[in-house]
Amino acid sequence: MTDLQGALRAGATIDAIAAALDALDHQERVRQTRALRPADQATLYRLAEGRHTNLDFFVPAGTPFGVEVVHEGINTLPVIGGPFQKRFARDPDDPGRLLGYNHNNSGIVSHLFFVTGPGYFVVRETGSTSPDGRTDHGGQLFINYYEQPAVAPVASWPHPKPPMAFTAGLVWGQMSDYMWRVSAHVSIGTAFKKGRPLQQYFVLVRSA
Repeated sequence: MTDLQGALRAGATIDAIAAALDALDHQERVRQTRALRPADQATLYRLAEGRHTNLDFFVPAGTPFGVEVVHEGINTLPVIGGPFQKRFARDPDDPGRLLGYNHNNSGIVSHLFFVTGPGYFVVRETGSTSPDGRTDHGGQLFINYYEQPAVAPVASWPHPKPPMAFTAGLVWGQMSDYMWRVSAHVSIGTAFKKGRPLQQYFVLVRSA
């Protein structure tokens, strides 16, 4: 098969795309997902519909508390979009949820960190009640920015900034990212703010 972008534009099935991604190494998965344009990501999200993720997808079973799992990401946000990371870890106080934050080490957002904060979030298992009032998400796992930990679960992570503070709230407040699984390491999400779609997408590639 051709690369991911070519496969999407040629009308490949999600099963064929998943198999091709599974056959690649991590760096090549990252390279190919970062080549996707906004329309490609929208197509991939539609193709992946119904392919549920779970907590073990984002932090594999057996990962110790205090150890992060990095997912390399690329999003379609205008101007401030581009490469980023979502970093996840198990909640030491609640085995039924993950904690995480958005890490930007390049681009405009990295220079606005002191204003926006790190964008902490909570992830609960598939089928959890949506905090933004959505009832039509079909049990889809979501990344929940309405909540955040009181302290960082990983020693090297930044201190959480209240997501509903004015400056942070402009970016992270009242937001949820709804996720589908693409392959064994790759997922795709779309953002909702106050329960309304932003028509923005992002792809994640788990590092291990």
